[in-house]
Amino acid sequence: MTYCNQCQLVHGEEQRFCQRCGQLLKRSPVGSTRPCARCGSLTFPGQKFCTDCGLPLRVTPPAKEEAQPRAPLFYPRASETRSTRRKRRPGLALSLAGLVLVILGGMYAWRQITKPRVPHLPVVSAPQDDLSREVEKLAEKIRAAHLNKDINKWLSSYDANYPQLGRVENEILELWKNYDVKEVSYRISDVQRLDEGRGASAVVVWNIQVYDHRTHDYTLLRPAYKIILAKVDGVWKIRDSKPEEGGGAS
Repeated sequence: MTYCNQCQLVHGEEQRFCQRCGQLLKRSPVGSTRPCARCGSLTFPGQKFCTDCGLPLRVTPPAKEEAQPRAPLFYPRASETRSTRRKRRPGLALSLAGLVLVILGGMYAWRQITKPRVPHLPVVSAPQDDLSREVEKLAEKIRAAHLNKDINKWLSSYDANYPQLGRVENEILELWKNYDVKEVSYRISDVQRLDEGRGASAVVVWNIQVYDHRTHDYTLLRPAYKIILAKVDGVWKIRDSKPEEGGGAS
C-alpha cells in the first residue's frame, strides 16, 4: 500500500499522488508483527502502546546503509608524505598546551565548588499529558480490534451505557463481513477534562483503508468523531460520540 508523508493518509495501490495535497506517494514498508515484551500480545507496525497491558513500544529504526568506499585519488599516500617530512619534536609548544589545560581545569573546578547548589525537584507529568496518553491507548485498542476483527476487544473500549451500542456493534460486524481492513491510523486533538476530572472529551479522526473482494477495489474511510469519555472501574471508556465535520470516504 502507499501513504503520504505530509498528510499521513493511506491510499490504494493504483494511486500515485495524494488526494489531499497532491504529493507523490511512497510505498510503505512491509513489517512483521512482534510480541509485546511484557505480556506477549501481538503488536503491529506503527503501534505505540500494547493494547492489552499499555506498555510503550519502541520503533526499530531503519538500518543504515553502509558507506560506499571512495575511489582512490591520484595523490601520494599520507604515510609517504609524512616519511618525507622532517620529524619535529613537541618541544615548547606541547609544554605550553599542557599548562593551559591545567589552568582551565583549575578554573572549572573552582566554579563547580563555588556554584550554589540547587535542590533537585522531581519531574511531575502534567495531568493533561496523562489524559492524552490514556486517549491514545484507547485508540490503539480500537485500531487493534479492527485489524484483528476482534469484537470483544472493540466492545471493551465502550461503556455499557453507550447509546444504541447494539446497533453500532452490528454496523462494525457488517463492515468486517464485507471488507478486509488493511490499515488503520488516527489523529487525536482537543483533549479536555470535563466535570471536574470525572469525564473527558477529544476529537478523533480515523483513516481506515478497506478492500472489497467483490469489486477488487480499495476504499479509504475517514470518519471523525468527538468522543466523550468516562472512567469506569479505573479505566477510561467511550461513553458517547458525535460525528464531526471533515469525515467521509474516498
